Amino acid sequence: MLSRRNALATAALLLCASAVRAEPTVGLAERRAIAAYREGRYPAQQKAIQDAAGFPVPVEVAWDQLTIPGDDKYYSDPAYFETTIFEPLAAGLKQVGRDPMGRDALKAKLKGIRVRYDEKTAPASNYPNGLRFDAGVLDVNWRPFANVADYKDRVEAVVKVLEQGL
Repeated sequence: MLSRRNALATAALLLCASAVRAEPTVGLAERRAIAAYREGRYPAQQKAIQDAAGFPVPVEVAWDQLTIPGDDKYYSDPAYFETTIFEPLAAGLKQVGRDPMGRDALKAKLKGIRVRYDEKTAPASNYPNGLRFDAGVLDVNWRPFANVADYKDRVEAVVKVLEQGL
């Protein structure tokens, strides 16, 4: 009985250890680069999103999920976060709120925006699958710096998901 318990405990420990090693780690270079982006470029993106919504909607960015190991040298490139995530989000909000009916709907039902990247669930190009509007929160799960030319598709996805939920 004791050896079986030890074997199970050892197996569980090895499984946990392998799961921990499988997770990417964000190093000092990535943390510095994201801090510089958050301080220098992100405030303008956040303001653009809130201006497009027509009110100061809370925007939560899961920076630890958006930071991809080894990509720190690209964070300051506008195509990395802005063209692929923040600008299409703002453009979609602006399109939804283009008239009083849209602005009123956004103010009444949009309680927050969450931006993240989950490698296991983010779509490669079917952008509506990376969006969810639930309980007033627009959850954006898109990979940064991927398919940069798909700006219009991302905007259309934001509009589609919000208009269905509003």
